[in-house]
Amino acid sequence: MDLLVRGHYEVHGEAMEESSSVPASYNPTRFSFHRPQSAAGASTSSARPSPRVTVAKTFQRTIFIAELVDGRLETSKTLTVRFSEFEASVVGITRKVNEALEQEELIILTDGQGNKILETEGTRGSAFWKQNARKVLAVREEDFLQLQGSKKRKLSRRDDNGLDAVYDQIEEVILAAQGLREVSTTIRELTELANSNRSTAVSLRAADAAAVKDAFACVVCKGPVVEPIVATCCQSLIGCLTCAEEWKKNSAFCPKCRADEFGINTVRVTGLSDALAALGNALWQ
Repeated sequence: MDLLVRGHYEVHGEAMEESSSVPASYNPTRFSFHRPQSAAGASTSSARPSPRVTVAKTFQRTIFIAELVDGRLETSKTLTVRFSEFEASVVGITRKVNEALEQEELIILTDGQGNKILETEGTRGSAFWKQNARKVLAVREEDFLQLQGSKKRKLSRRDDNGLDAVYDQIEEVILAAQGLREVSTTIRELTELANSNRSTAVSLRAADAAAVKDAFACVVCKGPVVEPIVATCCQSLIGCLTCAEEWKKNSAFCPKCRADEFGINTVRVTGLSDALAALGNALWQ
């Protein structure tokens, strides 16, 4: 008789009396059903939940493809790369860009100003690369090297121009100092002449007196110079300190030669106040 797994069977009839001839130790085998091992395993596996498949979190980043045009980086196209936390680094993003562009040329990642992004602790991790507000450019190594060379040349020219301006200012100061020495010599000679002839009146011709008066008169107030100021732009005596300060408040041009930046082209002369006062008394009576 064939018995089926999970089948339903009934046994009918009267119970038989135990025979006295049966030994006391006799233990008849009880009828039971046993499920096959394969069926039991299938039932257990179907009841057990299947394990979850974990998917790594990914991020995306927009990379601007830039080319060097007339010494400046200009973006021609954009590229969006997707990366995981493990790939969030300069090396990983560079590899992604090379794979997307399908080229063997070496790519350099830079910021918006063309400065190379270095592989450091701060550039590792998604916190740096997932911020699209920070512009990242992909530049060919050849273009990057040309850009760095042009930057160095610009800085060198700027330094040279700055030195030329300094040299020009030094030359102006030297020329002005030479002019001041000549003025100082003339004033000193006049002072010595006045001191040696205190009791004698100095007589000058009208033309000579007018020339001396014009030379030592303030350009602004037309009176005798008090606390003299010299302009380096025209290398000549301008006038009084007070008059020059008032002039600067209303005009940026030299009152004598009309050159610009009069405010920074003035030099105060000290040690001549007594001589100019004596000269003023002699000529402005």
